[in-house]
Amino acid sequence: MRYRIGRFRLQSDGSRSVGKASNLRTGCSVPKTGIYQVQHPQHRLPDEVTLIANQTFPRCSKCSEPVYFGLVRSAPAVETSPTSFSVNLYELPEFAEDESLAG
Repeated sequence: MRYRIGRFRLQSDGSRSVGKASNLRTGCSVPKTGIYQVQHPQHRLPDEVTLIANQTFPRCSKCSEPVYFGLVRSAPAVETSPTSFSVNLYELPEFAEDESLAG
């Protein structure tokens, strides 16, 4: 059983999935700094990533299919100032089977 709330669908087990119509996908601008859930059935990517507002949502390192994201929680304290150092995340690495089990 699924219930749709905004851009997320709640599964019967309580987990969330991101709708394909979401503008929170590869190539779009990150609206809020925070921790984002990653949805990409084609490859095994990290479950969550921290992204900074106004950067671009990262792509999959293995294919050109879009990666979809859902905001888990905002993190405004992570916001960068003009004098601080930040790293842009351009693509998400695919985990090998043994890497995903080790975590």
